[in-house]
Order: sequence, then C-alpha cells, then structure tokens
Amino acid sequence: MKILRLEVPQWEQFDGLVHGFLGRVSGKDRPSNAAFRLSCDDGDDPQAVKQNWCELKLALSLPRISIITARQVHGNTILPVSSETGKLAGIGDGLMTDAPNLCVGVMSADCVPILLVEPTRKIAAAVHAGWRGTAAGIAPRAVASMEEAYGIDPAALHVAMGPSIGSCCYEVGPEVAAQIAANWREELKGAWKPEGVKGRLDLRALNEAQLLGAGIPRSQISKIGPCTACHIGDFYSYRKEGKSGHQLSFIGWRG
Repeated sequence: MKILRLEVPQWEQFDGLVHGFLGRVSGKDRPSNAAFRLSCDDGDDPQAVKQNWCELKLALSLPRISIITARQVHGNTILPVSSETGKLAGIGDGLMTDAPNLCVGVMSADCVPILLVEPTRKIAAAVHAGWRGTAAGIAPRAVASMEEAYGIDPAALHVAMGPSIGSCCYEVGPEVAAQIAANWREELKGAWKPEGVKGRLDLRALNEAQLLGAGIPRSQISKIGPCTACHIGDFYSYRKEGKSGHQLSFIGWRG
C-alpha cells in the first residue's frame, strides 16, 4: 500500500507525537483513482471499511495505536476522547484527548483538516472545518474546549491546517459569505473575493484568522499541503469528483 503522508516539519521536536495529513491510498490491488473508504456513512460495506483500517494502520506502522474518529455532520461539536472511547466517538466534527497511545482523526475531501497540539501537556485535537463548520466557529470552539477541559493556555497551542480546497477552486455564492459574515465579518475580509454574482472563499485563511482571534500565536500556525481540487492525483476532492474517498488526518501521542 502506498500512502502520501504529510507532516509538520516544526513538530519533529515534539518527542512521542504521532500525526499526519494523508492523501490518496493506492497499491498493488488499488488504483490511485479508487475511493478508499474509512467510514460507513456513505453506505459502504462495514467489513471492507474494517479491512481498510487494518491495512492503513499497518502501512502507517501504528498497529497498536487506536485512531478514534466521529460521525461528521459539518457542525462545531468537539468530543472528548479517552482510552475508554470506542472507535467512533459519536457525532461531531472535532475530537480532543489527553490519553496516550491513541490518535484522534478526521476525514476530509476539500474541507480543512486542522490538527492542534499542546506539546508540554501532550494534549491533541483534530478538527474538520468545511464552510458550515467554519461559519459555526469550530476552530475557536476547539481552542475554547481544550482550555476548558484541560486548563491549557491557547498561546501554548501549535496548529496545522492540512490540504484542502483553495480559493483558486472554491467558488461559492454570496449567501455563503453572508452566513459566515454574520459572526466573522472582520475575519472574512481577507478570505473572500467577490467575482460577479459569486466569489472565491479561502477556507484556510478564514480559519487562520479565527485561530489568531482565539489566542494562537501566528508563528505557531502552519499550512501544510496544496489545494485538493488542483491535485486530485494526490488527494480526493468532492468538488472535482463528486462522491469520492476521504483522506484521514490524525494526531496523538505514544505512551
């Protein structure tokens, strides 16, 4: 199995941290343009999904580390995860944990995968931010949830946004911008470019503005990887392909 795995270079200093933004999965029996299902949400065969997870964890050299995900619904719910949590944490678009030997993960195929880490306390979170989740402030909600649950200082967090659709390919209607502007008018200014009756939205720039407002230092925010729609050879893109596979983004700590 071949896996494109992007990591944050600056995070190599965090001993014991496990993380990655994955791309398409291919191999001897799996062409690169085939969907790789890690969720049953689209009606996929549970046994096939289970087998995919087993193959993926072996390929990542993480056979003994659990990767916990959630049923994503484009909201802003952040779920706490512990060693007692099952493989599916529940319904939500963000997960956070201070437990060792497990990772929290989110699926995406154009939306922004966001990984957050507090390296001193070894606390981690993963967030799925599409435009609806971004409009609902899921990134700053994750920061506030980590602060409330674990007593961390937002200035101690390091954040990385992975491959997602860029403004080059993300054309949306003014109703989307209006819904975002209802709560994030200032943050939207640098992320929205009107073009005729529609406009182009930069989701990573918008989430970065929200994270800065939540107290994350700019020097501790990274953007990793390209536009998914421009690079469908390496990544899945719902905007370009319709129903497709999902790339996994995950983070956690070895015990």
